[in-house]
Amino acid sequence: MTQIDPGGRDDDEEQTQIVKPGSAANPPAAAAPPTPSAQAPTPSPQPPAPEPFPWAQEVPEAPEPRPSAPEPFPWAQEIPDARQPPAPSPPAPAPPAPSAPEPFPWAQEIPSTPPAPAPPAPPAPSAPEPFPWAQEIPDTPKPQPSGPEPFPYAQEIPGAQRQPGPSPQPPAETPQPVAPPPQIHEPWRTDSAPKKRTGRRVNKKVLFGTVGGIAAAAIIAAGAFVALSGGGDDEGGSDGARLAGALFPVDPAARSDGRDQELTDVAAVGTTVVAAGGEADPGNYRGLLLYSTDGGRTFKSADVRGADGGLPANGEVPRQVAGGAHGWVAIGSRPGGGAVWTSQDGRSWQRLPDAAGDTFGPGNKVNRVIGTESGFLAIGENSRKGDFSDSVPAAWLSNDGQRWEALTGEQVGIPVRGKVSLIEAAATGSTVVLESLHAPDAKKAPFRRVWKSSDGGRTWSPAKLPAPKGTRSLAVGGGKPGLLAVREIKSGSKSYAQTFTSSDGAAWKQGGRIETPGYREVHRLLATDGGYVAIVKRGNDYLVTRSADGASWQEAGTLPTNSGRALQGAAAAGEQTVLVGRDTGGGDLNSLLAVRDARGTEIPVDPAKIAGAVRPDHAVSGLAAKDGRAVAVGSSGGDAAVWSSRNGSSWTRAQFPGGLVRPASQRLTGAVSGGAGWLAVGDGGGAPRRPLVVTSADGASWQAADNNPAFAQNGPLSLATYGAAAGPAGYVIVGEDGLSGATWFSPDLKTWQRGRGLGKNDLTALPNGNRWLRAAAGGAFGFVGVGGVQDPKAGDAPGQRPAVWTSTDGKQWKLSQLPLPAGLGEGSLTQVAAKGNVLVAAGSATGASGAVPLAFVSSDGGRTWRESKMPAPAKEVRVTALTATPGGFAATGTASAQGTADVVAWTSPDGASWQPSMPGGKGLAGQGDQQITGLAPFGGKLLGVGRTADQEEQPVLWTRPLP
Repeated sequence: MTQIDPGGRDDDEEQTQIVKPGSAANPPAAAAPPTPSAQAPTPSPQPPAPEPFPWAQEVPEAPEPRPSAPEPFPWAQEIPDARQPPAPSPPAPAPPAPSAPEPFPWAQEIPSTPPAPAPPAPPAPSAPEPFPWAQEIPDTPKPQPSGPEPFPYAQEIPGAQRQPGPSPQPPAETPQPVAPPPQIHEPWRTDSAPKKRTGRRVNKKVLFGTVGGIAAAAIIAAGAFVALSGGGDDEGGSDGARLAGALFPVDPAARSDGRDQELTDVAAVGTTVVAAGGEADPGNYRGLLLYSTDGGRTFKSADVRGADGGLPANGEVPRQVAGGAHGWVAIGSRPGGGAVWTSQDGRSWQRLPDAAGDTFGPGNKVNRVIGTESGFLAIGENSRKGDFSDSVPAAWLSNDGQRWEALTGEQVGIPVRGKVSLIEAAATGSTVVLESLHAPDAKKAPFRRVWKSSDGGRTWSPAKLPAPKGTRSLAVGGGKPGLLAVREIKSGSKSYAQTFTSSDGAAWKQGGRIETPGYREVHRLLATDGGYVAIVKRGNDYLVTRSADGASWQEAGTLPTNSGRALQGAAAAGEQTVLVGRDTGGGDLNSLLAVRDARGTEIPVDPAKIAGAVRPDHAVSGLAAKDGRAVAVGSSGGDAAVWSSRNGSSWTRAQFPGGLVRPASQRLTGAVSGGAGWLAVGDGGGAPRRPLVVTSADGASWQAADNNPAFAQNGPLSLATYGAAAGPAGYVIVGEDGLSGATWFSPDLKTWQRGRGLGKNDLTALPNGNRWLRAAAGGAFGFVGVGGVQDPKAGDAPGQRPAVWTSTDGKQWKLSQLPLPAGLGEGSLTQVAAKGNVLVAAGSATGASGAVPLAFVSSDGGRTWRESKMPAPAKEVRVTALTATPGGFAATGTASAQGTADVVAWTSPDGASWQPSMPGGKGLAGQGDQQITGLAPFGGKLLGVGRTADQEEQPVLWTRPLP
């Protein structure tokens, strides 16, 4: 809020003459900037936020910028392939969640404002506003609209080329001992209460949301999904890959698509409109760019290409978008850093090479990007620490959207004393205006200032706005017809907005008032080619109001907010106003895309009917077989799902008689069969991540087992279940507990106990290190678990190292760290299989040219290991599935980068020598990503399950002769 002196002036400005329409404009006298006496304390340090749909960057107790900026899409946002500690996820009218740094740099909450409430749960209807501004203290920040936080997944995404590593979630106030291994940013994971459904179902499961400063857990052990190869493109025969969406029935009672979508920004140039956002589930996080050429009346999915010209990779998500005379630009995140996309027409987009996005990588977050006469201007914050406790204002300049110059702190060109945040920017002709929020002293209320630039934002001078008596705050905007500003006025019990217009940011003319019942604040100011648009926040809705000249204003529609809607962006295109954000009104988190014409009439636009904008959850990710029955596990509609088959070609959906109600999206990723029946584990969703464990006596009827006290979380850290194995002694489950490894044992699938390390630090992480287990195998030798450790001695160098754990009884475990082969920088293990006493452990490592297969073999039940070389028939090869067969071992993986990944297959008679192949055919190769995530010998053949995804996505079933 702007602090006003008794004369009705901003405390940072001298009295400015109001130029009445028709009178001569006298340039205002230059005012000296304020000289605060003390520096405002910065918020207490938060753990560094993992990247992702960008956003570990929400600063507790910081004023939220106006308008609300989209939060990092998502799962508190850890960035795939970048080592960082877990971060929080991002806003919707719901009960507030603990404040925490937002993931991917673009959570747009402004430091010094109250943190935005957490998302997922549908908000309760807004209570009627009390007596106007009852008990509100002038010059204090007004509450911003709550809404679900942006996409999170600070966790790893199943089905993404993931670098396995733990995903603990320490409390925001607790320093993290060490950053977990690189993981995929999951800006959308969140804790939410179960939503009511008819019958026994629970409507989904919001993944987006603020997670109280805790990063969500990694999702699956394997990196990329892999498709097993074999016959070829034979959809009708018993061999080959088949598109299997119809073979694995979905739940007919499901009432949601099981995935979370949101739109975080929208921009318009003439009648072309572009909206940016993303879609997330426990396995994937993909970006969305939608466009309209008729002012928002109809939309289509844009053609988006990755940096290599292929389809976008998992985790590449645009957050902010702008257009202008120099084309279009979008800024967001990718696994490991920031990302920039450009377009000439808003329809076809190309992600730029990583170097362009690195400018916006960890330690940066963007609140707004706009087109100017000279190019583009982005504004936001920069933090050297990465946790935004030391954030300073930041601006980025570009002539073409491809090469960006970063300016931070004093380089921006405005006084930086105490806490300074850049909130809004707008341009008309050669003039750019900037709105900033200043908190120079903890004892004084923050105030806002406006600056103008005539060189595209390189240099700034004060823009003196009139400050009538009763002024509370201000907002700026504008476009082609000129600049628009409002002073929010409190007069007695009445509040309203007084508008001012300007052609150059220097002389301002008083316009009309925006007065409406329930007025709270102006959320956004926009411009069309022929006038102005204001988005006004009221008690239970947003009001759209329009003016041709800023003098008279007419209502042009409303957007109710009491159904769980959160407004994140707005644009005006001719006669239409386009509003975007999140909507939890349907039970799960969906994109909000609302269009109103100049008369306020709603123009129906349904994102679910835009081809490519929504891909319903239907995943088959794991496989096991025994005694004439095959069991496949995954998810549909956001719920855990199991299918069984007696012949490998026809599948029946298994039942959960007791129900499997969970508050967040969940997915089973692996299964195993033993003496007491079947066991399946996976991602239980939520933040922090929860275990998901189900059991069955016959493979057809299943019940939850994770209600056993052994699976209870004892703190705010992630407790994750990744892999399972069966042996003569019983069953084990492996995963992680915060930064430490975790195991569980059961002799009969009824009683469970936590495993422990034989030595003090076999499972428990060392200071500045961690441990994680991703898969397990059992046999006469006992049990073996595989994963990795973070080497504290590595210093700043990559420290992931492959590791195995052995146990004779499933209860006590001994750690052995394996040496990385020469020439590899780091790596860990994600798969293990046993044939008698011969074991093969496989995963991925980083070589000179990118990801390469990493494998070891043991011939003595896991006591000793030696390197096993798996040839890489292409670049960027990762192992994703492994199984023992009657003739030896078989494995699959992916080749090439995400977005263009094809299936690789290997066979070995002894686990030491491998023969690679690249099977072609539908579901195994071609445009987009092809992945097989489960393998098992069954009925004399090798059976595989996975997925294929380009613009659409569906499961794949693959059969081939046994090697």
